[in-house]
Amino acid sequence: MPNFKQILISLLIIAFAVGGYFFYNSSLWKGEKNALEVVSQDAIFVFETEEPVMAWNQLVSQPIWTRLTEIPSVKNAETQLVSLDSLVGRSGNLDRSLKGNQMVVSLHPVGKEEFDFLFTLSFKNGSDQSFVQALEENLPDLSQITTRNYSSVPIYEFQSVNLNRMLSYSKIGNIIVVSYTSFLVEEAIRLYQNSSEANFKSVNQELFKALQKPKGLGVFRLSSSGLSKFIAGISRDDNLNLVKQFSTNEISGNFELKFSEGKITLDGTTFFQNGKEVSFAPGNADYRKLIDFIPNRTAVLFQYNLQNFNQLATLKNDNFQGKATVSGEVEKKLIQRDFFKRLSGEMLFMIFETAMNQEEDRIVLIETEELADQIDLLKGFSVDSENVPVGSIPVDFYQNNEIFVLNTEEFPAHLFDGKFMGFPQTYVTGVEGMLVFANSTKSMKVFLDDIKADNTWGKSLAQKRISTSLSTNSGFNFVINVPRIWNSLEEISSPNWKVFFQKYAPQIRSLDILTLGVGGDEKVKQSKINILYSQGPIKAVSSVTLTENRIVQFRDDLIFGPKSIQNFNDRSFEFVVQDALNQVHLLSGEGEVVFSQALEGPIISDVFQVDFYKNQKLQLLFATESRIYIIDRLGSIVAGYPLEIPGRKITHLNLVDYDDNRDYRFFVGTDQAELYLFNKNGDALEGWDPKNIGSNLAVKPAHHRVAGVGDQMLALSQGGELYFFNRRGEVMLDSPIKLGEGQTSDYIIIERGNASSSRFVTVTKEGEVVNVNFQGEMAYRNQLLRPDPESRFYLIKDQKEDRFVYVVHEFNKITIMNAEYEVLFDYNIFSENLKFQLFSFGADQNIFVLVDPVQEFTYLFDLKGSFLNTLPISSKNEIDIKYSSSKNEYSIYATSANTFVEYRLPL
Repeated sequence: MPNFKQILISLLIIAFAVGGYFFYNSSLWKGEKNALEVVSQDAIFVFETEEPVMAWNQLVSQPIWTRLTEIPSVKNAETQLVSLDSLVGRSGNLDRSLKGNQMVVSLHPVGKEEFDFLFTLSFKNGSDQSFVQALEENLPDLSQITTRNYSSVPIYEFQSVNLNRMLSYSKIGNIIVVSYTSFLVEEAIRLYQNSSEANFKSVNQELFKALQKPKGLGVFRLSSSGLSKFIAGISRDDNLNLVKQFSTNEISGNFELKFSEGKITLDGTTFFQNGKEVSFAPGNADYRKLIDFIPNRTAVLFQYNLQNFNQLATLKNDNFQGKATVSGEVEKKLIQRDFFKRLSGEMLFMIFETAMNQEEDRIVLIETEELADQIDLLKGFSVDSENVPVGSIPVDFYQNNEIFVLNTEEFPAHLFDGKFMGFPQTYVTGVEGMLVFANSTKSMKVFLDDIKADNTWGKSLAQKRISTSLSTNSGFNFVINVPRIWNSLEEISSPNWKVFFQKYAPQIRSLDILTLGVGGDEKVKQSKINILYSQGPIKAVSSVTLTENRIVQFRDDLIFGPKSIQNFNDRSFEFVVQDALNQVHLLSGEGEVVFSQALEGPIISDVFQVDFYKNQKLQLLFATESRIYIIDRLGSIVAGYPLEIPGRKITHLNLVDYDDNRDYRFFVGTDQAELYLFNKNGDALEGWDPKNIGSNLAVKPAHHRVAGVGDQMLALSQGGELYFFNRRGEVMLDSPIKLGEGQTSDYIIIERGNASSSRFVTVTKEGEVVNVNFQGEMAYRNQLLRPDPESRFYLIKDQKEDRFVYVVHEFNKITIMNAEYEVLFDYNIFSENLKFQLFSFGADQNIFVLVDPVQEFTYLFDLKGSFLNTLPISSKNEIDIKYSSSKNEYSIYATSANTFVEYRLPL
């Protein structure tokens, strides 16, 4: 027994000794606190490091830093830190004082739209804090330090003529806190004195369990709720669905800061704070094949590469308030019929770049087995749930794809637990084993056009930086293309932040790509954030001289063209031109004349391609004043053509194919204010034999299939009257609608999903912008500034009828405005007769074309008014422009005198 007592007493002595040692060396005994304990829980993010000077030096040595210092606030930060180093004596004194001590930089909301930093230094016991004394003893001229108390703790306020704001700092135990916003310092003092109050460390405990101390250059500790506060702070919209979803998922992460060429990387792990278990283990499929289906116009990408669909199902958007009736129909008509069981874990959600004040184009791409069966299930859902009669589902055709519409609002979100919102209607088609959901007919057609033209990430050298940044080890990748999302960013920004973004757009947009990859199982999720930046200077385009790549000469001057068509064999571009003797010529892409055919007069219409015999071989359709021609690729006129309208001159021709089934209609206007609709055999259709309108057409008549409206046959007259007809030629919507006293401009259709919101937009001869909805109501009028009574006004739309600008033509100047009536640029030119064109291939790839037929000069501008070429092109005809994403260059096609010329303009 005595031996047992002796052993017990010895153990107690050792325990007290060891405990005393650790207590003596603990932060409690020494009065040391972790810097994060005085950082409030509302922090947007914190950056924690024990190598602050090294991290700063590596940051300022990056090529991007030079660009960022063009922003005054960033330049001021650099200047002040250099001054700080100077005040403490240089020679590495600042580095020696801070090295090994904990430094935290945190960003906090300090107003509705304002944020500021708090700098917190936690010194270890015995650390050299002499640099603080050195600062106070070496104040620069015209500066001073005043003192006030907060909760019995002194706060020092530094004022200087070199600082726009007063700098506050305080020393609390082993911690120094510094900020330009004094209440952040006061809040740190309160948290220091009241350890029971929640702080950033206490509410994000999982971050510190995973990584107690920073490593490398430092660690960003982020939370979804914090970042959501920042986005909400710069936004004028309090109801951003993506932000709400991000915030409520309560995700956080630790990310180590790293630098490499052209890239800033945050590498680490992420957690769901609420204990949710979600697997981002990547699938085994080669997801890179989907890169060929991501259009270059994509601004935001959500890419899922999961092992199975069940992983995606665990990610829900609790903010989505769906309709119980719709969810019930989805369960009954789709889920219980094995719709989900045929889905793989491969899925893309794409948001396209958007012109200012236009609805975003959104696409969901889903890999599936038994595509035809899945399409039938979706059609059955439409029949059963939307009370659509069997066989009456609205169907359109484009690029040989059948497209049908589901009128259920937010159908993808109901189907996928709140994900993929922004679909007032859902347009559906199938492409190569994948379901395609689009939120408008325009977005669907743009998507299909880009796929056909290989205008995708997988086929573009310019997008290689993005496509190669997608991690094969991630089950989820998120990408933001900053230049392409810029318009949307400006549009959602609050007024103050919008001014900031506009003022420093070139500097901020240098940080052009942001990617997030997440992989791993339910417990540990390896994550990586890459911020890619452009290292080159802002490109100056004023000194670019176009280079001639190909020249084809004819005997006689060219009066028409070039009009591009596509070769039906190899999909290459070919060109139609016409000479002064009225011979029409077809040129191959290599500049060879495929055929020449004599006509009786000049071509007065566009050139269309038709599959007259429904055998996949295409012919050319166009009109002269007296005839309508269809000519095959060998130059032979199709039997039964040309067509004539006795006693009439043709003024306009358009091609109509209601269901993309090659049962063509030819929509024709004449000089007698008449409208005809012919079938392809030349028979005038009942109701259109002819249809009389008040005056001759201002632009070609057209068929439009508008979401929520159906088929509309539109005619806009020179007298300023807008006509709506149905396919039988019956007048609709109490038309004609009087727009103004005269009309010389084109129009554009803006689809918004229903009859009341969709718009017909044009500008009248007097310069009044008018919007008419598809209920026949005048929805909006706005008078543009009219410099003089002779000013002329035009709406110019791009080659895809997607974007547009307004042009005001005075006697000595043109002014170009965007859809918001903001002046993009003006240009002084003395000419009565000018032609205008607009080509758009992406956010920064827009070309405005000014043709002066009198001087035979053609000018190319970007939308900031900068010349794209030093010397104008010699041409009096409209030109054609193509963009190659694989070569990252424009091809420009023009005619001059008797010469067809191809120019190349690299970007």
